[in-house]
Amino acid sequence: MVRTTPVLPAWIFTSEGWNRYVRTEFKPPNLEDCAPAGMELTDLDDDPRLAYHRHLLMVSTPFVEDCLLQARRTFGINGNRYEGLLDMVIDGPAGTGKTFLLRAIGRDFQQRIEKHFTDRIPVVHITAPHEPENKLNWVWEIASFLALTPEPKNEAEARQPRRPDLTLAAHTLMERMQTRMLLVDDIQRVSPEQLGPILHYFDYLRTRLGIATIFCGTGAADIVHAARTTIDRRNEALWSAHQRLRPDASSAQLREAVAREHQVRSLLPVTWVDPLPYSDDNQEALLTVLKGYEKNLRMRKLSENVLTRHAEYLHQRTGGYLLHLSHLICRAATDAILDGTEDITRHHLTAVRIGREEIMSSY
Repeated sequence: MVRTTPVLPAWIFTSEGWNRYVRTEFKPPNLEDCAPAGMELTDLDDDPRLAYHRHLLMVSTPFVEDCLLQARRTFGINGNRYEGLLDMVIDGPAGTGKTFLLRAIGRDFQQRIEKHFTDRIPVVHITAPHEPENKLNWVWEIASFLALTPEPKNEAEARQPRRPDLTLAAHTLMERMQTRMLLVDDIQRVSPEQLGPILHYFDYLRTRLGIATIFCGTGAADIVHAARTTIDRRNEALWSAHQRLRPDASSAQLREAVAREHQVRSLLPVTWVDPLPYSDDNQEALLTVLKGYEKNLRMRKLSENVLTRHAEYLHQRTGGYLLHLSHLICRAATDAILDGTEDITRHHLTAVRIGREEIMSSY
């Protein structure tokens, strides 16, 4: 049985690690399996509760559940079409939970496939390569996930050029294993000019194998749209189309018609992931997340509403960004276990530094 600690993110870009993430039901540890009450612990101790609270389970929200529902319906339609399959984009500021949502969609999709088939690779999950201008580097990311790129056996082998063209091997394996979804994270590291050439390869995978792509990253909608506009010669195509549709139109009228088309920011459905709001009339989203974290905490003297009573303070500290909120709560929880208080206090929260602006002294 896999331990309750979530797998390290780096492992998720291999088929083995991704399958472990998809198939493992992460559960909080039982207190009976942890160090007994009163036992002094250190950061070096391999106690299940410490490991668990260092990476608390992410909290699902009504927003996430709605996104999963929309994704199921989108890719459900894809599954019954021979043409016109639809890709998706996940966009928003850094630290808002885009990667969590991307993987949740992929996890949900694969779990539904595996209810009927266990001999497939329904989902491939990659990140934008370090040198994204080369198509072979994108293919290498896919091939690495599929275990087609074994690690070098020694230092001498590691120094050898390791970028053979694995396009055919990757294509053949994805076809045989009936891959249907490609998750591409960290699109913010790619310029439209770098992304453009690989989009045609993704088009090929979609047309030949029925693989839909989800692009994820800060600015992903604009990056993908700009790349698509360039490689598909969209401006020229729009101008020509309006000339045919309105043969008597003047050049100014044609320019105006094309300009209206440019008001469309994305040709793909975009899911925007924003920081959690918090105001007098909009508190539900943050409180839902904090209640979820409270439910997942495993501490011996936990106060009632241990996090929700600090909602305003936590929002002031984190700005509603899930990345910072998660780090703040996880660190405060582990500190409370290590110092024996077994409860998260305001002192624990204020002692943690998470990289945002310092707390206002008047707060």
